[in-house]
Amino acid sequence: MSKITILFCLCSTLMLSQNITGTLYDAEAPLSGAKIMNVTSKSITSTDGNGNFKIYAQINDTLIFSSLFHHTKQLVVTEMHLVDNQVFELKKNVNELDEVEVQGAITPKEMDEEKLTNTLQQQFKNDIEKHGYKYKKLNTGPLDLIAIGESIIKLFKRKSPKEPETVETTITSDDFDALFKTDKFFNDKFLVLNLNITKDYKHLFFAYCESKEISSSLLRPENRIYLIDKFLEYSEEFREILKESQNQ
Repeated sequence: MSKITILFCLCSTLMLSQNITGTLYDAEAPLSGAKIMNVTSKSITSTDGNGNFKIYAQINDTLIFSSLFHHTKQLVVTEMHLVDNQVFELKKNVNELDEVEVQGAITPKEMDEEKLTNTLQQQFKNDIEKHGYKYKKLNTGPLDLIAIGESIIKLFKRKSPKEPETVETTITSDDFDALFKTDKFFNDKFLVLNLNITKDYKHLFFAYCESKEISSSLLRPENRIYLIDKFLEYSEEFREILKESQNQ
């Protein structure tokens, strides 16, 4: 193979490894705040107020487009998608929209700090008693579960109360453990590189996520991108709690 051919191949590869820029909309208007995820590179972005977005991609990468009340769209990147501005459409999930009932405003219940502290501490205690072998490496560190429970309350105090979600079932610590053992995307690499949670604290993090009562509907493939959002949010909270606990 000549040097010119090699140079041409390298230039072609660089030209086709770039950002995809585009606009996401439905039949009525551009979609603001929709999620676009590159499953191959594990990168994620959102559309702006006009439905515009930009995300790094290469040929044969898989993109997932998702938005609340819309059908999820999956796309394999081709050379055509890397040229000019692209336009993508999501179809509304009409059935789900028809089932929405407009109700009166929900008044958040006042948080019982003592009850919440006891509940969270008991959840951590039960998980350790049930899966003690998972926490054997944690005994060497200055980790205080009671201090963690108190730190959780402090963290909740800093945030305004959220409206409660009504769910039929929630994801348990065992569910998270099974997910990270069998799923190709949610694995130890994702935990360390994307969430900055070391393997030693993996099961304690799962117990913390269980206390957040995440809807089991997020385990469905079409809701994967929303589960990622939850993991990103709660891993940040969890790292802050660990930091506060270890500084006490």
